Amino acid sequence: MKKQFSLTILLVLLTVSALSVQLSLVYAQSSGVGVQKGNSFEYTVSLSGSDAASSRANGVTNVTATVSSLTGTLVSYSLEAQFQNGTQRNVTASVDVSNGQSENTANVVIPWDLVAANLGIDDPTYPNSSSWANETVNVNGRPTDHSFQTSLEQGGAENVTLDTYWDEATGVPVNVTEIDTVTGQGVELNMSYALVATNAWTILPEFSPQGTLIITMMLGGIAAALSLRRKKMPLPEQAALVNTAT
Repeated sequence: MKKQFSLTILLVLLTVSALSVQLSLVYAQSSGVGVQKGNSFEYTVSLSGSDAASSRANGVTNVTATVSSLTGTLVSYSLEAQFQNGTQRNVTASVDVSNGQSENTANVVIPWDLVAANLGIDDPTYPNSSSWANETVNVNGRPTDHSFQTSLEQGGAENVTLDTYWDEATGVPVNVTEIDTVTGQGVELNMSYALVATNAWTILPEFSPQGTLIITMMLGGIAAALSLRRKKMPLPEQAALVNTAT
Protein backbone atom coordinates (compact mmCIF):
# COMPACT_ATOMS: atom_id res chain seq x y z
CA MET A 1 0.00 0.00 0.00
CA LYS A 2 2.85 2.37 0.90
CA LYS A 3 4.66 1.52 -2.33
CA GLN A 4 1.53 2.28 -4.36
CA PHE A 5 1.06 5.58 -2.51
CA SER A 6 4.71 6.53 -3.06
CA LEU A 7 4.44 5.66 -6.73
CA THR A 8 1.34 7.86 -7.07
CA ILE A 9 3.16 10.81 -5.45
CA LEU A 10 6.13 10.29 -7.75
CA LEU A 11 3.89 10.27 -10.83
CA VAL A 12 2.18 13.48 -9.69
CA LEU A 13 5.53 15.20 -9.12
CA LEU A 14 6.80 14.09 -12.52
CA THR A 15 3.62 15.36 -14.20
CA VAL A 16 3.87 18.74 -12.48
CA SER A 17 7.53 19.00 -13.40
CA ALA A 18 6.81 18.13 -17.04
CA LEU A 19 4.04 20.74 -17.22
CA SER A 20 6.36 23.39 -15.76
CA VAL A 21 9.04 22.60 -18.31
CA GLN A 22 6.47 22.66 -21.11
CA LEU A 23 5.11 26.04 -20.04
CA SER A 24 8.66 27.42 -19.82
CA LEU A 25 9.40 26.16 -23.32
CA VAL A 26 6.20 27.70 -24.68
CA TYR A 27 7.12 31.10 -23.26
CA ALA A 28 10.74 30.73 -24.41
CA GLN A 29 9.56 30.04 -27.97
CA SER A 30 7.22 33.04 -28.01
CA SER A 31 9.38 35.57 -26.16
CA GLY A 32 11.28 36.69 -29.24
CA VAL A 33 11.82 40.20 -30.53
CA GLY A 34 9.17 41.33 -33.02
CA VAL A 35 10.68 44.66 -34.09
CA GLN A 36 13.60 45.40 -36.40
CA LYS A 37 16.38 47.95 -36.34
CA GLY A 38 15.14 51.19 -37.87
CA ASN A 39 11.49 50.60 -37.03
CA SER A 40 9.89 53.83 -35.80
CA PHE A 41 6.60 54.38 -33.99
CA GLU A 42 4.98 57.79 -33.51
CA TYR A 43 2.38 58.44 -30.82
CA THR A 44 0.11 61.31 -29.89
CA VAL A 45 0.11 62.04 -26.15
CA SER A 46 -2.80 63.20 -24.00
CA LEU A 47 -2.41 64.27 -20.37
CA SER A 48 -4.81 65.62 -17.74
CA GLY A 49 -5.48 65.55 -14.00
CA SER A 50 -4.27 67.40 -10.92
CA ASP A 51 -0.77 65.84 -11.16
CA ALA A 52 -0.36 66.48 -14.90
CA ALA A 53 1.88 69.50 -14.32
CA SER A 54 4.44 67.40 -12.42
CA SER A 55 4.53 64.60 -15.02
CA ARG A 56 7.49 64.20 -17.38
CA ALA A 57 4.94 64.11 -20.20
CA ASN A 58 3.54 67.54 -19.37
CA GLY A 59 3.40 69.68 -22.52
CA VAL A 60 4.25 66.76 -24.82
CA THR A 61 2.19 66.43 -28.01
CA ASN A 62 3.99 63.65 -29.90
CA VAL A 63 6.59 61.01 -29.13
CA THR A 64 8.53 58.84 -31.60
CA ALA A 65 10.29 55.62 -30.55
CA THR A 66 12.95 54.37 -33.00
CA VAL A 67 14.70 51.00 -32.62
CA SER A 68 18.45 51.64 -32.74
CA SER A 69 19.90 48.17 -32.11
CA LEU A 70 19.04 44.56 -31.23
CA THR A 71 21.17 42.26 -29.09
CA GLY A 72 19.40 38.96 -28.55
CA THR A 73 16.16 39.90 -26.77
CA LEU A 74 17.51 43.32 -25.74
CA VAL A 75 15.97 46.19 -27.71
CA SER A 76 17.70 49.58 -27.58
CA TYR A 77 15.77 52.59 -28.80
CA SER A 78 15.65 56.37 -28.88
CA LEU A 79 12.61 58.31 -27.75
CA GLU A 80 12.10 61.77 -29.23
CA ALA A 81 9.46 63.99 -27.60
CA GLN A 82 7.85 67.03 -29.25
CA PHE A 83 6.56 69.71 -26.85
CA GLN A 84 3.82 72.30 -27.35
CA ASN A 85 6.33 75.14 -27.16
CA GLY A 86 8.26 73.72 -30.12
CA THR A 87 11.16 72.21 -28.18
CA GLN A 88 12.36 68.62 -28.52
CA ARG A 89 13.86 66.13 -26.11
CA ASN A 90 15.67 62.95 -27.11
CA VAL A 91 16.69 60.15 -24.74
CA THR A 92 17.95 56.61 -25.25
CA ALA A 93 16.75 53.55 -23.35
CA SER A 94 16.46 49.78 -23.66
CA VAL A 95 14.21 46.91 -22.65
CA ASP A 96 14.76 43.15 -22.62
CA VAL A 97 11.51 41.60 -23.86
CA SER A 98 12.34 38.23 -22.28
CA ASN A 99 12.34 39.51 -18.69
CA GLY A 100 11.20 43.15 -18.71
CA GLN A 101 14.50 44.54 -17.44
CA SER A 102 15.11 48.06 -18.70
CA GLU A 103 17.73 50.81 -18.58
CA ASN A 104 17.38 54.60 -18.54
CA THR A 105 13.57 54.40 -18.70
CA ALA A 106 13.34 56.76 -15.71
CA ASN A 107 14.20 59.57 -18.15
CA VAL A 108 11.60 58.82 -20.84
CA VAL A 109 8.44 60.93 -21.00
CA ILE A 110 6.15 57.96 -21.59
CA PRO A 111 6.72 54.28 -20.72
CA TRP A 112 7.26 52.54 -24.08
CA ASP A 113 6.09 49.12 -22.86
CA LEU A 114 7.53 46.87 -25.56
CA VAL A 115 6.86 43.15 -24.95
CA ALA A 116 7.72 39.90 -26.71
CA ALA A 117 6.12 39.05 -30.03
CA ASN A 118 3.29 36.53 -30.45
CA LEU A 119 2.11 36.40 -26.86
CA GLY A 120 -1.36 34.91 -26.44
CA ILE A 121 -4.22 35.41 -24.03
CA ASP A 122 -3.17 34.79 -20.40
CA ASP A 123 0.53 34.77 -21.35
CA PRO A 124 2.36 37.10 -18.91
CA THR A 125 3.97 40.09 -20.57
CA TYR A 126 7.17 39.05 -18.80
CA PRO A 127 7.92 36.04 -16.55
CA ASN A 128 6.44 36.57 -13.05
CA SER A 129 4.50 39.60 -14.36
CA SER A 130 0.95 40.25 -13.17
CA SER A 131 0.03 41.80 -16.54
CA TRP A 132 -1.37 39.72 -19.39
CA ALA A 133 -3.79 39.95 -22.31
CA ASN A 134 -7.47 39.47 -21.49
CA GLU A 135 -8.49 39.19 -25.13
CA THR A 136 -7.27 39.52 -28.71
CA VAL A 137 -9.05 42.07 -30.91
CA ASN A 138 -8.62 43.42 -34.43
CA VAL A 139 -7.00 46.84 -34.74
CA ASN A 140 -6.19 48.16 -38.20
CA GLY A 141 -6.56 44.66 -39.62
CA ARG A 142 -3.96 43.20 -37.23
CA PRO A 143 -4.42 40.87 -34.21
CA THR A 144 -3.93 43.03 -31.12
CA ASP A 145 -3.69 41.90 -27.50
CA HIS A 146 -5.79 43.87 -25.02
CA SER A 147 -5.11 44.05 -21.30
CA PHE A 148 -7.43 45.84 -18.86
CA GLN A 149 -6.37 45.74 -15.21
CA THR A 150 -6.92 47.69 -12.02
CA SER A 151 -4.89 47.73 -8.81
CA LEU A 152 -4.96 49.45 -5.43
CA GLU A 153 -1.91 51.32 -4.15
CA GLN A 154 -0.98 53.43 -1.13
CA GLY A 155 -2.92 51.17 1.20
CA GLY A 156 -5.96 51.12 -1.05
CA ALA A 157 -6.32 54.91 -1.25
CA GLU A 158 -5.19 55.08 -4.90
CA ASN A 159 -6.86 53.18 -7.69
CA VAL A 160 -4.76 52.62 -10.83
CA THR A 161 -6.41 51.56 -14.09
CA LEU A 162 -4.19 50.41 -16.95
CA ASP A 163 -5.76 49.82 -20.36
CA THR A 164 -3.19 48.57 -22.87
CA TYR A 165 -3.23 47.32 -26.47
CA TRP A 166 -0.17 45.58 -28.00
CA ASP A 167 0.34 44.62 -31.62
CA GLU A 168 0.58 40.83 -31.36
CA ALA A 169 3.12 40.25 -34.15
CA THR A 170 5.62 42.82 -32.84
CA GLY A 171 4.81 43.40 -29.15
CA VAL A 172 4.61 47.15 -29.83
CA PRO A 173 2.17 49.19 -27.70
CA VAL A 174 -0.61 50.55 -29.91
CA ASN A 175 -2.73 52.38 -27.35
CA VAL A 176 -2.03 52.82 -23.64
CA THR A 177 -4.16 54.62 -21.05
CA GLU A 178 -3.30 54.99 -17.36
CA ILE A 179 -5.74 56.59 -14.91
CA ASP A 180 -4.73 57.21 -11.29
CA THR A 181 -7.61 58.10 -8.97
CA VAL A 182 -7.27 58.94 -5.28
CA THR A 183 -10.22 58.43 -2.94
CA GLY A 184 -11.87 61.76 -2.14
CA GLN A 185 -9.64 63.69 -4.54
CA GLY A 186 -10.71 62.48 -7.97
CA VAL A 187 -8.38 61.88 -10.92
CA GLU A 188 -4.75 62.71 -10.21
CA LEU A 189 -3.41 61.59 -13.58
CA ASN A 190 -4.97 60.53 -16.85
CA MET A 191 -2.29 59.77 -19.44
CA SER A 192 -2.76 58.08 -22.78
CA TYR A 193 -0.73 57.66 -25.94
CA ALA A 194 -1.89 56.25 -29.25
CA LEU A 195 0.06 55.03 -32.29
CA VAL A 196 -0.55 57.24 -35.32
CA ALA A 197 2.36 56.40 -37.68
CA THR A 198 4.95 53.67 -38.21
CA ASN A 199 7.18 52.29 -40.96
CA ALA A 200 6.64 48.71 -39.71
CA TRP A 201 3.15 48.34 -41.21
CA THR A 202 0.45 50.43 -42.86
CA ILE A 203 -1.96 52.30 -40.61
CA LEU A 204 -5.25 52.92 -42.37
CA PRO A 205 -7.00 56.23 -41.61
CA GLU A 206 -10.22 55.91 -39.65
CA PHE A 207 -13.39 57.53 -40.94
CA SER A 208 -14.09 60.75 -39.07
CA PRO A 209 -17.44 62.62 -39.14
CA GLN A 210 -15.80 65.21 -41.39
CA GLY A 211 -14.50 62.52 -43.73
CA THR A 212 -17.90 60.84 -43.86
CA LEU A 213 -19.54 64.18 -44.70
CA ILE A 214 -17.09 64.79 -47.53
CA ILE A 215 -17.68 61.32 -48.98
CA THR A 216 -21.47 61.79 -48.71
CA MET A 217 -21.24 65.14 -50.53
CA MET A 218 -19.08 63.59 -53.26
CA LEU A 219 -21.54 60.74 -53.79
CA GLY A 220 -24.42 63.25 -53.84
CA GLY A 221 -22.61 65.33 -56.44
CA ILE A 222 -22.01 62.27 -58.64
CA ALA A 223 -25.69 61.27 -58.37
CA ALA A 224 -26.81 64.81 -59.29
CA ALA A 225 -24.47 64.90 -62.29
CA LEU A 226 -25.78 61.56 -63.57
CA SER A 227 -29.37 62.72 -63.10
CA LEU A 228 -28.69 65.93 -65.04
CA ARG A 229 -26.99 63.99 -67.81
CA ARG A 230 -29.99 61.68 -68.16
CA LYS A 231 -32.35 64.65 -68.44
CA LYS A 232 -30.30 66.07 -71.33
CA MET A 233 -30.16 62.75 -73.19
CA PRO A 234 -32.69 61.87 -75.93
CA LEU A 235 -35.18 59.22 -74.81
CA PRO A 236 -33.55 56.35 -76.83
CA GLU A 237 -30.16 57.03 -75.19
CA GLN A 238 -31.77 57.16 -71.71
CA ALA A 239 -33.40 53.79 -72.33
CA ALA A 240 -30.08 52.34 -73.46
CA LEU A 241 -28.37 53.69 -70.34
CA VAL A 242 -31.02 52.11 -68.12
CA ASN A 243 -30.73 48.76 -69.90
CA THR A 244 -26.95 48.86 -69.55
CA ALA A 245 -27.22 49.59 -65.82
CA THR A 246 -29.62 46.69 -65.26
